[in-house]
Order: sequence, then C-alpha cells, then structure tokens
Amino acid sequence: MELEHILAYHCAPTFAGIKAANLLSLEKFLIPEIKLSFEFYNQNLNLRGIYFEMLCECNERILVIVYRKDTLWSELSSPPNKAFLETQGYCDWSSLDSLFKRLRERISDTDEFPHEIGLFLSYPLEDVLGFIFFKGKNYKCSGYWKVYGNENITKKKFREFTMSRIIFCRKIDEGKSIVQILESA
Repeated sequence: MELEHILAYHCAPTFAGIKAANLLSLEKFLIPEIKLSFEFYNQNLNLRGIYFEMLCECNERILVIVYRKDTLWSELSSPPNKAFLETQGYCDWSSLDSLFKRLRERISDTDEFPHEIGLFLSYPLEDVLGFIFFKGKNYKCSGYWKVYGNENITKKKFREFTMSRIIFCRKIDEGKSIVQILESA
C-alpha cells in the first residue's frame, strides 16, 4: 500500500478536522524515502495547520503523529488534561514541541507504551484513565480506542471517523493526492 493510501486510511479524521491527531507506525522498508515524504507534507500542509512529527525511530519502524496544531494544543492544555499530563512529567508548557519532547522521552524510557498518548490522539481523559485503572479490561465498547466513559457520544465519533476514512480513501482511489484533497476542501 502506498503512503497516500496509508495516510488516507489512518489519518482521515485529522485531515477532516474532526480529530486533533492520528498516530502512524510504519515499516521503513515499505517507504524508503519516508522522511523526505514527511518533509513534503509539512511544506504543503503546515499552512493548513496540519503537521507531521516523528516521535520514535528504530531499526525497522518509524512512529509519526499527524496533527492539527491549534486543536491539539487546545485539547492538551484544557485544565483536566493538563493536570493529568503534569502528573506524568509534562511540566514545560511553553510549546507543543516541549510536550512532544516529553512524549518522546516517555516512549523511549518506559517499558509500556505511555497511556497518556491517548490525550494526544483526542481520546477523552475518562477513557485514558479508565484504560489505566482497569488495565485495558472492563470497557463499555471499543472501536478506535477502548471506551470507559460516554459510550453513545463516542460511538457517534467513531462513525464520523469511519465516514471520513471512506471519503478520503475513495478520493485517493479516484487519483487525488492528500494535498489536492485538502486544497479543494
């Protein structure tokens, strides 16, 4: 699968503006010039508020967050989210870059994947805390994440995410690029 299809499938909710961020874990051998590709997307999409940021790189994989800068900052800095993140060592709130720096540290320094990444991906705090408390069990439903809070509202969001995925993938299949789709929006 080429990068455009991968992006449409995994990042459509962010591109559509209904989610602050999506996470990509990509095998480097599938896309040899992956860093250049993300530079291209940043050059073409930063003006639209969409950014690509590498969080982690190992021998075989690269972990990238695709995000809407203003939306992500707003969500992370909401008082409940900020208070929780501060308990996880996110003390420098001077910029989004400083929060990404701490997230990178948490990814590389912890045995488990840091659960607070859910807040970076627009998961409700209630669901992140539920996942931590119940150790990933006893959830009400699951879709794009495990739901411990308001099942009805979250299921509606899941349907919106899926619809955006269908629309973006269809446009890619019609021969449009991600940049072209967003320019025509």
